Amino acid sequence: KDITLKVAKNLHATLKKAYPSKKIELTRKDDTFLSLEQRVEIANSVKLAQNEAILFVSIHVNAAFDKKATGFEVWYLSPGYRRNLISNTDSVDKEILPILNSMLEEEFTQESILMAKAILDAMDKEVGSQSKNRGLKEEEWFVVRNANMPSVLIELGFITNKQEATLLHDDKYLH
Repeated sequence: KDITLKVAKNLHATLKKAYPSKKIELTRKDDTFLSLEQRVEIANSVKLAQNEAILFVSIHVNAAFDKKATGFEVWYLSPGYRRNLISNTDSVDKEILPILNSMLEEEFTQESILMAKAILDAMDKEVGSQSKNRGLKEEEWFVVRNANMPSVLIELGFITNKQEATLLHDDKYLH
């Protein structure tokens, strides 16, 4: 929790500096526990102005029973998983609702994959010589499945691996 909060705060500051006019928010700013449901709720409740876009980035530290497991990875929602992103109450003709929903789902999937690849490539460039690149992965993790927007889940490394745990406590590595 300390590592992910540190990374999130650093990322927030970096993005705010690079994009001062953009709305960049954290689901938590201190050592407050939020359930996965609460995190997604916060993301889904962000109000967007016309022509604004949103992306949900969930930052995690991995763990495994195998103490030799190592590396970073970036996850996105499996393209085959389908959600109802547009509700029937959105004053949309019920006959075209499934088509619009499918188009929006496809757009979110493509944006998620592109963002996941960009993040993974950047991580590989910065720390790939110190930690294994485990690649892009797809799954129906709760946060990417329930975020009504393009979303990715980043696993920074394995806290259960002694060498990687040392890296995960190094501010320079985390930056």
